[in-house]
Amino acid sequence: MKAPLFEYPTYQYQINDWEFKKKGLLKRIKEEKFVRTNLQTFETDRQTNKKSYLHYFQDLIKPELFEFCKEAQVTCSMTDAWTVRYQKGDQQTIHNHKSWGFTGILYLEYDPKLHSPTCFVAPWQDPRSDTTSLAFPQNVKEGTIFISPSYTLHFVHPNQVRKHRTIISFDLLPKYPLFTLWLLSNEK
Repeated sequence: MKAPLFEYPTYQYQINDWEFKKKGLLKRIKEEKFVRTNLQTFETDRQTNKKSYLHYFQDLIKPELFEFCKEAQVTCSMTDAWTVRYQKGDQQTIHNHKSWGFTGILYLEYDPKLHSPTCFVAPWQDPRSDTTSLAFPQNVKEGTIFISPSYTLHFVHPNQVRKHRTIISFDLLPKYPLFTLWLLSNEK
């Protein structure tokens, strides 16, 4: 009989009234400056400080973040958010975000018939074959939010079509309960 020791928590939500909310978000993001550096194979506003859409974005996904916090049994704060746009041929190399906390992806402009979702790498080898497992979120469409542990390695396959693919990525850090902070500050 199977006796799992570990759980690998991932969460997926669909934003309600997406078409209306998408228009407001795109209108605000249109004002941002997207940059492509020599180290990046995509366009992003991550290195800019403006991000005038941040408060709108946080309010827009508040119901889904509330549901996530309830399901994950955690209180979080958003520490960073940025938009990434993939033109034809653009991709994202394998990476992770932090050693703790959660990372979310909102699929803003995404055609499931043309684009592939972010690919996630299992954090351990398959014991039967010593191979690395890859997994994709299922049923991704525009307005889907996918949240995983920040340490999860992930990447994006090259965009094969002219239609660009746009996501907003964000990092969530759990807040320590006051008792935990008190214990940590009194350790000697």
